[in-house]
Parts: sequence; C-alpha cells; structure tokens
Amino acid sequence: MPAFGRTSRSRLETCHPDLQRVFKKVVKTWDCSVLEGHRSKEKQDKLFSEGKSKVRWPNSKHNPEVSMAVDVAPYPIDWEDLGRFYMFAGYVLRVAEEEGVKLRYGGDWDGDGRTADQTFHDLPHFELEE
Repeated sequence: MPAFGRTSRSRLETCHPDLQRVFKKVVKTWDCSVLEGHRSKEKQDKLFSEGKSKVRWPNSKHNPEVSMAVDVAPYPIDWEDLGRFYMFAGYVLRVAEEEGVKLRYGGDWDGDGRTADQTFHDLPHFELEE
C-alpha cells in the first residue's frame, strides 16, 4: 500500500484538516506526492511573476497559515502525461465527496466537467470550496 514520505507528510501538515483527511485516504490507493501546501509571500510573488499563479500574496488559497489549497501529483510524476493527472483528479474528487469535503480542481476551475474551456491549467491544484 502506498504511503506519503516525510516531505509529503510535512507539506500536507500545513493544510486544512479536511485536505489532510482526503489525501491521507487517497494515498492509501493511489500513490502521490504533495508538492506544496502553505506558500510564503516570497514564493507566491515569485510564482505570480513567473506566470505560474494568477494571484499575488495574500490572495492564493495557499497563503493562509493553514493552507486552504494543496498541490498533489500522481507518483511517479510525469508532467507530459496529462491524462494521468485528470484521472487522478477524478479519483481525488470522488474521495472528497465520500468524505463530505467540497473541492475545486485546478484542471476544471468552474467544475462543469469540461477541461477545454479552461484558460489556466493547474493540474496538481486542489482547494477547499467556500
């Protein structure tokens, strides 16, 4: 059975308990890596300036002290295999629903089940809906 390594566990611990609960269940079935939870001002502003984020500090859900967002990728990570990211996201969203947690996915921001209408793809990104 897959399990998070030390780095992934440490990153996940910076996230809201609902995100922790979902991904601790996900990893039991689908091996994955937590890329980022809480994001500092310096990191957020750097990602914004590089075009990898659409918002400046403190407007990302990664920015609160207890992060309301997490970036998680299926392991081993293959950035060219986009289909695998979407399959992983479907599994994550199902687990979240089972856990009673409402998530928004960075590959389908408007949640309409269509990916072609997205202008910004953030395939490892999951955030709590308000």
